[in-house]
Formats: sequence, structure tokens, C-alpha cells
Amino acid sequence: MALLQEHPELWVRVEEYKRLKDELEVKLRLLQEINLSLLDPFLSPREKIQLRNMRSRTVHYIETLKQRLEILQEEILREASERGIGRKEVFDALGEEIFYPSEPETEGGEKISNVPNAVPSVALPATFEKLVEVYEFIEFIGEGGFARVYKVKRKKDGKVVALKIPKSLDPATGKSFLKEITNWLHLKHPNIVRLYDANILPIPFLEMEYCESSLAELRKPLPVEEASLMVFNIAEGLKYAHSKGIVHRDLKPSNILIKEGIPKISDWGLSKVLEESMSTTTTASFTPFYAAPEQIDKKYGKTDKRTDIWQLGVIFYELVTGKLPFDGDSLLEVISKIVNDRPVLPGEINPEVKRVEPIIMRMLAQRKEERYQSVDELQKDLARVLNMTYSESLRESKTLGDVRGITYYLTELLLINLKTNNPAEAYKYASDLAFYVNGDMRKAIEKLAEQLKLRLEEGLKIPPELIEKAEIIVHKIRVGLGA
Repeated sequence: MALLQEHPELWVRVEEYKRLKDELEVKLRLLQEINLSLLDPFLSPREKIQLRNMRSRTVHYIETLKQRLEILQEEILREASERGIGRKEVFDALGEEIFYPSEPETEGGEKISNVPNAVPSVALPATFEKLVEVYEFIEFIGEGGFARVYKVKRKKDGKVVALKIPKSLDPATGKSFLKEITNWLHLKHPNIVRLYDANILPIPFLEMEYCESSLAELRKPLPVEEASLMVFNIAEGLKYAHSKGIVHRDLKPSNILIKEGIPKISDWGLSKVLEESMSTTTTASFTPFYAAPEQIDKKYGKTDKRTDIWQLGVIFYELVTGKLPFDGDSLLEVISKIVNDRPVLPGEINPEVKRVEPIIMRMLAQRKEERYQSVDELQKDLARVLNMTYSESLRESKTLGDVRGITYYLTELLLINLKTNNPAEAYKYASDLAFYVNGDMRKAIEKLAEQLKLRLEEGLKIPPELIEKAEIIVHKIRVGLGA
């Protein structure tokens, strides 16, 4: 094994082989669980169809994995041989117990075998050496099924960014990678992780905005107001993506990153262009706990914008209760609950959730026609709930701690009402905000309030440029607060 480790580019392929082998074991266990579930005499015909379809996809994936392992093993053996490394050394590294006639047997006629050795922690791939002229490696952040992500620093300007590099470079991965680039490049919004650069040379990579944490890392449950504001801003990013004809289809806490308190949607690798969805029958991947009914059972129709609303509803439920709406001891139990059951009312888990419970339950309606039909609809209901928590009595308190908290809260309410085209409420919060700021910021807010009042009187909509201007003002106010 030591000889293989002396050749980083070969060792990376060994690591890839072991990863695929582990993935194969997981899929084989899943297949066994599906087969056992099919023996259940109480299964409904629909459940049997669902499980058989899942078994078919799993079997196909297992066969694909086996083929990839065979090809990769041959490539490793060939490259090792070119470097003068014996087959036994390769078998030891791969953790395999394989007998090849060309290899000598022991005196007792036993096959050459090995005891699997520990694999080092995920290392920087050798292919990254081709990018060292551009980036300075800082640390490994994490990985998903598609790629590994690293925190790096651009040498040209010292900016810290995240670098996403595919784990393998087979044709299927290449197609997924190109699709991710195509969709993500069209998405530039404060609530979407920014894609700075992407290329397939010298190796395929995505250079994107670095965010320090994710929703998955937050301690739950969150206060209802905080969770509602978080969901409202995630919805703002979704609304923008939907306006571009793109849906995400794999929303989950680990895909919602947080930068300086702002949620940003990441991982658009499973996103789907709506126009393409009309002609494609490809089955998409998804995360079972957050999957919508239409991702499991065709009777609920095709995936669309309302699929994202469902998944955001699961996230909302989890944020305010600390629990998943659909859970179980097996995959079958989870998917059965999603398509057949209604979750426990979140207000029964946390009484504070009662005021947003109708919103969450509408997001989690099994039939798409009963959910919010657009993100804009959802945001308007969230805005009403959030506005109800505001009290004029807040203006009576002027202690330092209160001023900071109230000012931050007013900026949130101002932006919410601007983004939901509610000039009356936006004008009210802009006017109140002027009470808490001074100098140039007060003048800027007062001018904004005047523009909103004019639009309110003339019945005009709030234009995007006015929202952008307000976001700049709010950012400067928060910087001044040390937020």
C-alpha cells in the first residue's frame, strides 16, 4: 500500500474504488430491504408498484456500479503495473480478496488475500494540483453524492471561495456537471449561492460563494419569527429561480447555506428546466425525507414549482418543531407516510407554531392543487403573520439593546413588504425606521418613504430597482449596527 501512496494520482483512483464499493454495499442492503418489504402480505397494490419500481431502479444502479468497479479495477491494475507495483499490493489497497491464476499461490495452495487497511481521511485529489496556480487550498469542507467541496483562496485577489470538484469523471457525471453549470449560471440573486466561475479544464470544477454554515447545522427548533423570516428569504430565492423557469427539486437543510445570517440556496445539480420537463421522462434523484408525493407516486402528477414549495414546507416544519413531518424506521415507512398520511400538526409539538400552522400545512398538501400555487402567494401569507407580531409600542423603547433589535427587525419587515409589493406596509416601516437611524441613513430612508408614499397614492407597483436601492440602504444600516 505504501508504494501506491507514493503515486497520488493512482491513490486517488484507489480511494474512488473504495467509495464506489461502499456505495454498492449500501445499495445491496437497500435492495434486500425492498425485497423483504415486498413479502409483506398487507401491502396495497399501489405500494407494491412503488416498491417494484424502486427495486427496478436499484437493480439497474447496482449493475452500473459493478461495471464501473470492474473498469476502474482494470485501470488501477494497468497503471500500477506500469509503475512496477504488483497485483497483490493493489488487492491489499482495494480491500479485495480476489484470486487471479497469473498470481502465485502460497505453499498451501491458498488464494492471495488481505485484511482491509484503513483508508486515510478524504484527501485533496491529485488532480487539484492542476489548479494550484490559481487557488491556495485551505480545508476540506464536505461532500455529497456528486462532488467534494473545498474552501480555497484565489491567489489573484485573496478572496475566499468554495470549490466544487466532481468525485468521478465518467460520462454520466459529466452530463450532470454540465447541466449544473448551465442552470446555475442563470441564477444571480442574494438568496442563491453565487457561482463565480466554472470550467471543465484543467479539470471540471465550480467556483462559488463561500458560506460559513447551513440550516442543517442550526439548533432546532428556532423561534417562530426567526424561522418565518428564514423561510421568507429562502422563498425569495426560489421565486427568482422559478421566474427563470428553473425548479430545484432537492431542497433540504444541507442545501440551504448561511452567510452572515442570510440563507442562500445551493446545489442546483438536480434542478430542472420547466420547458425540458414537458418532454423528458427521466426519473430524478431526491432526498426521501424531503421528497414530495409527486416524486414518489405518478398519480400526483409531475414535479414543478409546487414541488419546491412542498420541500420548503418540510424544512419550515423542521425549523419550528425540531422534528421531520414524515419519519420512520424504514424507507418504505417514510414514503408510505408521505403519499398516504398527514403529519402531526406542528402546533401540537410546539404551541408557539399555531399562528404559522395553516401556512405549513398548506405547503404540505399532498395534492399540488391544494398547495400554494406560487411562492408569491406563500410570501404574502408569511408577511401577514410577521406583520401581526409588530407593535407600535416598540417605538416607546429607546435603550441601546432594544434599538439594535428593533432596527434590524424593521429592516426585515421593510424588505418583506417591498418584495411582496405592499407599498402601504412598506411605507409604514420605512417611516418607523427613520425614527431609529441618524445622519445620511435617515435622509436615505426618508427619501425612500417619500417614494413609497407617492406610489401608494398613485396605485403604482414597487419596481425592482427601488427594492435593490432599499437593500443597499438596509445593508448599510446593518453594517452600522455591527450586524
